[in-house]
Amino acid sequence: MKILKTALGNITTPFGGRTRSEAVHPAVDVANVPGTPIPALTDGVVTAVGKTKNGFGNVVQVKDGKGGIQQYGHLMDSMVKVGTPLKRGALFARMGATGNSYSPSGGKADHVDIRFRDASGKPQDPTPLIRNLA
Repeated sequence: MKILKTALGNITTPFGGRTRSEAVHPAVDVANVPGTPIPALTDGVVTAVGKTKNGFGNVVQVKDGKGGIQQYGHLMDSMVKVGTPLKRGALFARMGATGNSYSPSGGKADHVDIRFRDASGKPQDPTPLIRNLA
């Protein structure tokens, strides 16, 4: 598998790729060192913060102006609360390895799982937004 390097880190599992628990990964996994700051990829408002029971560990969910939901998972921690407005590029969390986190290469598992869904719930590929980070 070819690893795509971005300003946020290395994309280790692409949108539509495969993980040990998903035949088709409707997200992008980006790996970097523990504590790497994570910027918002879109403008929006934080709608959920906390630890999940579904394997994503610590998450932050953001609702954009078109009704889409972005979820950032496996976070070390976050610096926002529900209702916090975010602008694209604003740092709001740090990369971690919480939840059911593993590394496909067998190394450290620190990464962020980024899942975007449009207003109808259809998965969207966040790769272009990740690649365009300054």
